[in-house]
Amino acid sequence: MWHLSSIKPLCVQLVLALPGLAMAQQAKPAHVILITIDGMRGEMITNPTIASENLKQMRAGGLFVDSIKGVTPAATYPSHTTIITGALPLRHNIFYNAPFMGNQPRTISYWYADSIKAETIWQAVTEKGGTVASLFWPVSTGSRHIKYNVPEYWSIKPNADQMAFLRANCSPAGLLDTLELHATGRLDMENFTAGSINRDVKEAYMANYIMNHYKPTLMTIHLITTDYAQHQTGTQSARTRRTIESADAAVGVILDNLRDHALLDSTLVIVTGDHGFVDVDRQVAPNTLLVKAGLLGKQYGTDWKACFHGAGAMSFLYLKRQNDTKTLRRVEKLLALLPDSVKGLFRVINREELAMLGCDPKVALAIEPIPGVDITNKRDGEVIQPCTGSTHGYSCGADHTALVAFGAGVKHEEKAAMKQTDIKRFILDLLY
Repeated sequence: MWHLSSIKPLCVQLVLALPGLAMAQQAKPAHVILITIDGMRGEMITNPTIASENLKQMRAGGLFVDSIKGVTPAATYPSHTTIITGALPLRHNIFYNAPFMGNQPRTISYWYADSIKAETIWQAVTEKGGTVASLFWPVSTGSRHIKYNVPEYWSIKPNADQMAFLRANCSPAGLLDTLELHATGRLDMENFTAGSINRDVKEAYMANYIMNHYKPTLMTIHLITTDYAQHQTGTQSARTRRTIESADAAVGVILDNLRDHALLDSTLVIVTGDHGFVDVDRQVAPNTLLVKAGLLGKQYGTDWKACFHGAGAMSFLYLKRQNDTKTLRRVEKLLALLPDSVKGLFRVINREELAMLGCDPKVALAIEPIPGVDITNKRDGEVIQPCTGSTHGYSCGADHTALVAFGAGVKHEEKAAMKQTDIKRFILDLLY
């Protein structure tokens, strides 16, 4: 079993391997492994006090982009879909992690690949004769373009057997059983949750088995523990640092396997994030204003005229009747009448700007707080409430992520900025 304590020896191996890669890096890759570390901030690579030696070695020998500007909102599902489509949410159709359901509680997420309306990199690679594998990538369930697929998918039912639910939605049938038998051991909701410190490394073992036995042209992998920790404990907590170390260790396991199986010279490994994070201490609760004004019921399922739908650090206003200008004006007035001390914590984004950002055209307006302030869907209490942890989802780019690429097809280079919409094209240009 590979442990976090073996990071140091792995890093030494990487250093020794770098000189021999100089020529191979100029050749087109035969394989691309695209890894997202959910909530990856550039600091996770650039800060010398953070234990991310594998990511740092990738930077030293490959391409590093310090700032990747994401989409609006910079949330997990729309961001991951932009990475694989090169499109804004307006075109690819994944606007949030979960669709707005009217005044109803959340019952679904955007799980299914057929919800995506733009061409994916999975499709592009498949149509060029390549093979695609994927592990826990959002909005991938049921994709006909992924041959080996363990999707991000779960049941919202209380006390559901989540692993059984996931097992039934892998392709081909029995894939997760095979990975458990040969790579990870039996997985359950105690050892494979978002809060499990060893989850990312277990995903790496899955990736290695798939790479060694099926050699896909493209593999997409989503590592999640860093996101969970930052939401709960902030960007600088000991817990967050341990999850960064774990994610880095997972990357190291994959790089080590490629080297051991003579695949490193022909493979490009890309690590990026879906968004970064910003620490917060206050949150805006705009739905409390609507409840007090009689525009929204305090309970889900009641009659409503307007409702804010929170996504990360932003909140998007939906009207029951899309052309209800009277209600829209009432909401605008409610916001305008707030004290300056409250209004100074957020800005209102109108339909025209939302259209430029590629947001859902059904949204009447949006609220974006200043960095350091979050949004909540709560319907009771004051409009400004205390909170802890960190968040993401700002349109201003305060929560930008980064990218590092190492291996075939790239040389050592550092860039200041790149758009998330460019990643798909970047990969396809290198492959083909």
